[in-house]
Amino acid sequence: MGHSVHLIIGKGSAITAFLMQWPAARAVDLRGSWQAIPVDEVLYVAIEAKYPGAIRPSGLGASPLGLSEALAEATAQGGGLAYVETDYFGGTGGQAAIAFVEAHEVVAPQTAKGSGPINQALRRIGVTRAEADDEFDAIGLGERRTMTDYEPEGPVRLRGETVLARPEQAAQRFIPMWVVMLVIAAAVGVATMVSVAR
Repeated sequence: MGHSVHLIIGKGSAITAFLMQWPAARAVDLRGSWQAIPVDEVLYVAIEAKYPGAIRPSGLGASPLGLSEALAEATAQGGGLAYVETDYFGGTGGQAAIAFVEAHEVVAPQTAKGSGPINQALRRIGVTRAEADDEFDAIGLGERRTMTDYEPEGPVRLRGETVLARPEQAAQRFIPMWVVMLVIAAAVGVATMVSVAR
């Protein structure tokens, strides 16, 4: 099973400041009043457009240009924010992180095969680990494994509940072709067994 996310993690005034600075961003609640801001393509483009002369932080493969400036600006009035990336599949991959507290870089951009940078960045912005969990799991980052899990309907999907469609979406519902084929094959198989049994 994989894990691939690009998130800004924080709480309180730092998250509020970032959301005010970047209206296209939205926050998703995590454990312990922590929040995650998914860094999607829209936010990437907005950050890179605002800081066109910025240099991509070294070591963070997919981070947007200007990320350091955006995190520093959002934490200038207090608080901390960490940018975290994961890219794992089948037990291999890596992670990257950077953190700012009160406009100062407290964890320089770093990557690792395996684990390490994310927990360090989360510790520096104030995440405390539980007895059985590291910082990553203490705030629930292990529960949402992809960027789609951070979409508005993501948490409902993770609980196994049905997402209620808006009226305009109800007409778009369909049964996947593989399900139709499976039902037809089962019906043919049952009919064949019944006719052979007679």
